[in-house]
Amino acid sequence: MTDRVMKKHVRNQGRLHCDMGVSINRELELEQPLEDIRHELVLNIVRTATQISQKGALLFRRFDLTEAQFNVLFALKYKTSAWTQSDLSKRLVVTRASITSVLDKLEDKGLVMREKVPGNRRIYHVALTRQGKNLIDTVEPVYRETIHKALDSFSDRQCLELIHRLEQVRARADEVA
Repeated sequence: MTDRVMKKHVRNQGRLHCDMGVSINRELELEQPLEDIRHELVLNIVRTATQISQKGALLFRRFDLTEAQFNVLFALKYKTSAWTQSDLSKRLVVTRASITSVLDKLEDKGLVMREKVPGNRRIYHVALTRQGKNLIDTVEPVYRETIHKALDSFSDRQCLELIHRLEQVRARADEVA
């Protein structure tokens, strides 16, 4: 922790308490501060992810998409080999039933197509249609501009540090779960 950040933390009844801007305690209108700094950290991660998801939903709605549909289109844009529905569900960390539902809706909109895999009647490869490629090419710059504005107070180095820390949290969470 840098000296600048450390100075923003104060001791509160024997524990570190974050006193930076709007703390999670104030956001949640808690009558007493959280007693566990790690619980406070998890609440901040969840609250931040939820807020980003809600703002993303508003952005994607302008293009008649859900967040899940955007994620599928985005993933398909950057794939370099043929992917099945199962490949997509693993990469996007969703159930096969969920990916099927999302793909059904995208296929109905003409944004993706399922192609039969020769020699296997049960598996389909998923690909963008021209319309799907055009849409993701339109939405992605708007999305990137929005996230750059939301994170403009972070340097590239700080972004990399946060990515590393969050990767550590996910790895450790997998170990203890």
